[in-house]
Amino acid sequence: MAVPTDITTGVQTVTATGAVAPTTGLAISGYTGDVTLCLEVTNLSQVSGTASARIQFEDSTNGFTAATALWVFDVPTGTVYQASTRVSKRKYELPNNQFGVSSAVIRVNVTALAGTTPSLSLHAWLES
Repeated sequence: MAVPTDITTGVQTVTATGAVAPTTGLAISGYTGDVTLCLEVTNLSQVSGTASARIQFEDSTNGFTAATALWVFDVPTGTVYQASTRVSKRKYELPNNQFGVSSAVIRVNVTALAGTTPSLSLHAWLES
């Protein structure tokens, strides 16, 4: 049975681009077997206009001074979530991932968030 480990601190709501808490990431050097990255978007809304978002899983071995994009998920323009949407990727689908590498960490970064006063709620975790 898969064991879930939070990448984000539970469900996080963001209103601007940037790393999602915790910004320091989750240590992944101990994950050498099969891993599944999971993302659940529970809300994307805006006051007016059309909302869109780009969510990026990224890993690093130097505290995110330099980060490698592992997986990018685009929430389509004009999408308004009334219920949650879940997506996932397995480790073998992520070329150049750093699972099992000394000092490696992973985090989620919202690299684009559009709309008038947009709000995005998401939760990310890994299963091993």
